[in-house]
Amino acid sequence: MGGDDGDDGGDGGDGSADAQNFVVTAETGAGSEGVPETAGFISACSASRRFVPGMQVVFYVGIFDPETGDQLTDEDLGSVVVNVEGVQEVELGWAGDDEENPAEEWGGSFVLPEDIETGSYSYTVEVSNGDASYQTVGILEDSFEVIEQSNPTNYVVTTETWWNNQAPEGTNFVGSCAPERQFTQDMDVTFVIGVYDGSSGEIVGSDTLDAVTIESTDGAFDPIELSWNEGGEDSEPQWSGTLDTADLAPASYGYEVVVTNGDANYYNVGIASNQFTIIEL
Repeated sequence: MGGDDGDDGGDGGDGSADAQNFVVTAETGAGSEGVPETAGFISACSASRRFVPGMQVVFYVGIFDPETGDQLTDEDLGSVVVNVEGVQEVELGWAGDDEENPAEEWGGSFVLPEDIETGSYSYTVEVSNGDASYQTVGILEDSFEVIEQSNPTNYVVTTETWWNNQAPEGTNFVGSCAPERQFTQDMDVTFVIGVYDGSSGEIVGSDTLDAVTIESTDGAFDPIELSWNEGGEDSEPQWSGTLDTADLAPASYGYEVVVTNGDANYYNVGIASNQFTIIEL
């Protein structure tokens, strides 16, 4: 899974010298269909990148003009399609006009086949504005994971990155206190990690685990040891820690979640690695 920094000569692939730059953000969530009763790490209508066969995968896509930060709607674009590698093509619709649940984003969904194989599935967001005179920036390609719930010793690791302050000026595509995977050098990245027992669905905390650490896949930044928060009335239990991004150049950065429980007798399933992107506007 990777991001596209848009460095294709500035012609959007069609030779146009005045191509538009789009910032594309993509998230997946669980729909109401097929959610297992014991899957504490998955709930209907919530963000998720881990699914089991038979579940409904929902795509939430934002497309923005980076110069103005304006969201691009069906009045600006011809189509937005998610192509899931070897599985499904999902045409998205603009949700701003939805009568029941309007939202400032593009959305669409499909149900995973019951016989789908477990593993990671890449998907691409393909944007058309009629004359194809655009150049994509930010996240264009991503992935989700199909997992099995079987072995009680399995841990399911969930990964999110957050910006916990007011969005900087000119970055209207960034929300405050919400999951993000695109940041500027002025925005520190807060990692929010969940580690769950794959059989019971219960979150696993510091009473069981010795450490949960974020490690760069290529050594771009030093390891970050996360802290355990037991949660309360207004917060969920979670592991979290923050990375200072001031010295990171614009690019996509991969990271892995390393879980240590002393005896090391665990097996990671689900997505235990992810990425975030530093962009330059």
